[in-house]
Amino acid sequence: MDVLTSIDPTASQPSSTDPFHPSFFELAAQAQLQDLIKPAVRYVLAVLAQRSPRYLLRVVNSFDELYALLMGGIELHYLRVWGSSFAENFYGLRRRRRPGLSRGSAGVGATSVSVANAERLRKSEIRLSLLFLVGLPYIGAKLEDVWERNGGGLTNTALFDDQPSGARFNEAPASIRERIKTAVMETFKTTYPYAKTAWQLWLLTYNVRYLFDKTPYWRPWFSLMRIDVRRVGPNDGPRKPLVPRKFPSLIRQPARFFAMVLRLAPGVGFEALKYGLPASIFFFKFLEWWYGADNPRRRRNTPSSNEEGSTQSLDPPAPLLPDLKGLLATEAEQEYKLPHIYTLSGKLLDEVENGGDAKPRMTKGGRKLIHNSCPLCGAMPINNPAVLPSGYVFCYTCAFNYVQTHARCPLTSISIPDRTDALRKVLG
Repeated sequence: MDVLTSIDPTASQPSSTDPFHPSFFELAAQAQLQDLIKPAVRYVLAVLAQRSPRYLLRVVNSFDELYALLMGGIELHYLRVWGSSFAENFYGLRRRRRPGLSRGSAGVGATSVSVANAERLRKSEIRLSLLFLVGLPYIGAKLEDVWERNGGGLTNTALFDDQPSGARFNEAPASIRERIKTAVMETFKTTYPYAKTAWQLWLLTYNVRYLFDKTPYWRPWFSLMRIDVRRVGPNDGPRKPLVPRKFPSLIRQPARFFAMVLRLAPGVGFEALKYGLPASIFFFKFLEWWYGADNPRRRRNTPSSNEEGSTQSLDPPAPLLPDLKGLLATEAEQEYKLPHIYTLSGKLLDEVENGGDAKPRMTKGGRKLIHNSCPLCGAMPINNPAVLPSGYVFCYTCAFNYVQTHARCPLTSISIPDRTDALRKVLG
């Protein structure tokens, strides 16, 4: 068998002899959708409960029970009307009673309509399907919650080494009932992960067998109920019309009209879910794009700073100018060495006209800043550069000694109370 079976029922392949046999990937997709609905609903309720805790906090606290009731109504509707679960119906799948004989071995007089009627689920199969669709996930969620609330597999030995809890806390001796409860809980915490792993391996075994066409059953309980999953065919419509043909008149029979509307409202709402699910996904993605930074419309519609009442953009602060009494306003010390500049612009060459002297030429405004040169020692390039809160860069040793002694910036004279802790090295 070709594992990567084409999903197209009209594909001209050997595996397309049964065009209504779903592929492994179709069943895996519907199972994944069924598992993702619950955490998505829980997240939405948690976000809404933060804004309206008075009304939604109780709903969040009893989420598992309320979600099980809601999904019970939804799944019951789809099983009765379409013979499938909500996720299976979303992907165009249905459940059928597996016949004892193949369709080719059946009688020649059997029509497609009679075969479709014979394959429909009975009430007992609907109840069992509802139990496995809603009851089994609910039990699994409650077991997982109990396991996590009671330590998640951690024992007192793992938390408190080998010292027993009685030696740490002087408590009264527990009753027999409490001892039994504690022993059962410790056993549950130890065995639950292994039981869960065995359960997942059991399901994986059926998935692999279905993948290689060794069994027609996607789940173990399908073999017990003798039902399998098929693609929806032309004769697999709803068992009963969602809206009756004869609807009471609103003017002549208003009471019957509103009674009929109330009776049909749950079913119509459940049917709208399979259209609302993709619409909600699209709406969520649209909101994510609209409020994201990649939306060009939001960048284009950003109000400018000259409009009245608009939020002005914050420009970077202006650089701090050297103080008139700072280092550049005084004559260079003897330790200052004129940087050796090999490529100078005409303006800078005029400022450093006496290139061979030990001291730079002074102007009325004092010394000038030279790019990539330390204002304290004149080293070029700056050795191990470090920046001060004023924004000027010095050699680390020069800035360290000066700030540690004077607690201010040598150029702008701003106070640096943190002294050497305010130094930041410049990398790159």
